[in-house]
Amino acid sequence: MKRKILIVLLVLLLAFIWGHSCMPVDASREESSAVLELLRPLLGLIVGKENVTLHLVRKLAHFTEFFCLGCNLALLLPFRGKSQLLAGGLGMLTGFIDETIQIFSGRGPAIRDVWLDFSGAAAAILILAAIRVLFSRRQSARP
Repeated sequence: MKRKILIVLLVLLLAFIWGHSCMPVDASREESSAVLELLRPLLGLIVGKENVTLHLVRKLAHFTEFFCLGCNLALLLPFRGKSQLLAGGLGMLTGFIDETIQIFSGRGPAIRDVWLDFSGAAAAILILAAIRVLFSRRQSARP
């Protein structure tokens, strides 16, 4: 059951990520501007009001989407070194496809966004791996 839910979530995440890459430039900018206005007060507290820009929001969106993807992939695949490497590779491949789609939607693809996407996925995979290691050590330390 859990695996089926994770697969459905994976499909929905991919549809969300790639669907946004299909959006025309104007629609994407409008959506990002709305998110900027929503997050401006919170981000202003963290990075300073003068540093809250559309660019920052768009880059945070990349990282956040792929952080969610990395969590999903890490939970979907078995917890072994090679599986976690596969999860990271799938995160990078998804980012590469994401930027490739932007070529065809008239938006500017950027290799730095692929690396940013990968960073989000890798951060999630590493955090979940650390949590799993801590819990397994805790379980084995019990009498």
